[in-house]
Amino acid sequence: MSIEPHQRPVATALAALLVVGAVLVLFDLARVIFLDLTDSDRPSDRRCAELWNGPANQTNRSLVRGRGFPLATVRGIEPNKAGQPGCGVLLRERADGPWTLIGAVLTETGVYWDPGVSGVRYGTDSPTGGVDDSPNATLLADGILTLGDR
Repeated sequence: MSIEPHQRPVATALAALLVVGAVLVLFDLARVIFLDLTDSDRPSDRRCAELWNGPANQTNRSLVRGRGFPLATVRGIEPNKAGQPGCGVLLRERADGPWTLIGAVLTETGVYWDPGVSGVRYGTDSPTGGVDDSPNATLLADGILTLGDR
């Protein structure tokens, strides 16, 4: 049984739609794997901890090395106006004590860490907002972050 001449354009269009759909699925899968994005287009907390520990962030790790920050929070951040997701690392000595907030933006060309902001009394001289600042990581003496259940 052969395909009638008028059925060939329909079969060709259906095959093209399947190919385009498969390509779109593969691109989305690659985006999720590359950035390790959650459902909300922000990097996972795990991915942000990995990026903190990476070579691009040696400067910030050196700045906090040996300092006592027992309260560490690592969070993925929703994309900015340019569509670039990011990471935030909040380090605190105690709930209302000295703090440092360091952020990163994830672009197509790399990960860029900012020098951060800090203060002497978290909650008084710190940025506020609807961000979950509950500790979810541990800052080791060498500046490495380990994500864990706290």
